[in-house]
Amino acid sequence: MSVGDVGPFVFPARVARHGDSHMHYDPVPEEVVLALRDAGVRRVVGELDGHPFERALHVDAAERGSLRFGIGWLRDARIILGQKVTVFLRPDDPNRVEVPAELAAALEKTPQSLELWQALTPGRRRSLAYSVERGKRPETRLRRSERIVDDLLLEAGLDPDPT
Repeated sequence: MSVGDVGPFVFPARVARHGDSHMHYDPVPEEVVLALRDAGVRRVVGELDGHPFERALHVDAAERGSLRFGIGWLRDARIILGQKVTVFLRPDDPNRVEVPAELAAALEKTPQSLELWQALTPGRRRSLAYSVERGKRPETRLRRSERIVDDLLLEAGLDPDPT
């Protein structure tokens, strides 16, 4: 079975707390977990009561699947602990990474940084893009973007400020 042969899936779930942490989760039905696993799907996109998300599908040793959400995300979506929700889920392209505008602009300033960015794994690019995306103020997002570009150049042995 391939990624294109799987989903989309729609199912009801109830938001639960993950242990003592601030993470919350929605359980994913076993048949959905098995179908996604058999197709090699690890990342999914979808909606939780109409609120779009991108997530990794978490599967424990007993093959119980869940989607994890932070309290801030749930608060922004106006979803509370114990609430019954409708989940729409489909496989995500594992190589897709949405790059915030500030990071894209910083990468385009130096051709080498864009090449170095493309050489990173999709997971590393997602992580770095998320660090920019999390910034609440524009100056924070810009500063983080510039730091990422400088770090990429330094890791490659290049001077980030060749003036």
